[in-house]
Amino acid sequence: MTTVITMPLSRFERVASQLVLLALFSVAFSTALTNVFVGLGYIVFAGAVATSRPLRDVLRQPRLMAPGLLALALLALYLLGSTWSIAPRADLLTALKKYSRLLILPMVVALAWRDTRMPGRALAYCLAGIGVLVLSIYLTSVGMMPQSSLGWWRVSADTRDAFVFRNHIAIGILLSFASSAALLLASHARAWRRRAPALAGALLTALPIMFLSQGRTGYLLLLLGWMTVFLLRVRLTPLRVVAAALALALLGAGVYASSPNVKSRTDDMVNEIQHDKVQSPNGLRVSFIEEGLRMFAAHPIIGLGTGAFARAYEPVALRNWPPGSEMAVSRHQPHSEFVLAAVQLGVIGLAAYFAMLGSLARATFGARTLERDVLALLLAIYVVASSFNSLLWDTTEAHWFLLLSGCLYVAVRRRQESTQ
Repeated sequence: MTTVITMPLSRFERVASQLVLLALFSVAFSTALTNVFVGLGYIVFAGAVATSRPLRDVLRQPRLMAPGLLALALLALYLLGSTWSIAPRADLLTALKKYSRLLILPMVVALAWRDTRMPGRALAYCLAGIGVLVLSIYLTSVGMMPQSSLGWWRVSADTRDAFVFRNHIAIGILLSFASSAALLLASHARAWRRRAPALAGALLTALPIMFLSQGRTGYLLLLLGWMTVFLLRVRLTPLRVVAAALALALLGAGVYASSPNVKSRTDDMVNEIQHDKVQSPNGLRVSFIEEGLRMFAAHPIIGLGTGAFARAYEPVALRNWPPGSEMAVSRHQPHSEFVLAAVQLGVIGLAAYFAMLGSLARATFGARTLERDVLALLLAIYVVASSFNSLLWDTTEAHWFLLLSGCLYVAVRRRQESTQ
């Protein structure tokens, strides 16, 4: 059994925990603030490790720290992969900088175990930050969102695709999670005075995806998130499964018919894939995946090394795009975290990556609690979205997942300890 630490927090630990929560709050609307809070968090955490024996004791518990240790193992593989990488120095340094974010997970797990309030507050901070994003999207849709004179944020000029702070892919992921998490909160609430605001939040975060955004990722993940909530919270019977499938089909058809964005974007995707338009966004994604799988098949064990995809894809880019085109010389990445990991580190890297995710997923099994359900929802959205987006590579999504999953994982483990 993991030992529950009850000794008082040191000043370093309190400050580091608050910095993590502030990073979770800002991740939805400010990359700069997120980077500042995470960077300061590293520094203060190092001070906490040096001055707090209880924190060092937590770090020595391999069962509790399993997700963090596996994240460190994956980071070590990326560092090792730099020794055989075919990537130019600039691509290699970019990749290592991005994957250094894996350091977040062990830090968050250790701090959340020491600070008993931190896991419970993490979801509230995350949803509050997404609330800032949602409000800004609504203001953008009616032309009332101010531009930053210093260029600190960008506001869409097209109200049919009302994005602000983030692109529509990141917005779709964050809002899909928030809407589905709000439904989970409503389903666990015992009183209507708490259930009603949660249901309202679920609706208000879903509407921008369906009617104000052109992000196909959001369309899919919102449906996935609601389906996950249904599977987690409803006792399944054949009749209920059929009824839910029909309801989701009708909802999808209704949104398709009533939302010009959903209809046009869905039709474009089908047309681009059917006619193999390589120079279209979806045709390019198909090309990335096909070529990435060929690279993996040619180097299946250890891959081509850290940051290698762009260099390996260069001949294809030059062939598919006319000379002088910016796309012909862009530093591409495959928009699939699994393909990207396979190309860089082969089956060894994939095994480490899935082991990290699996260590988090193991915590979701057992008696249903709010913490378990939200962690399961987070993993479902992250894993599915990672199949056609490189979420660990992207700043917003990587910070969101690593910060929140570490806190939720500890919340589940603490609930387990309290019931044993």
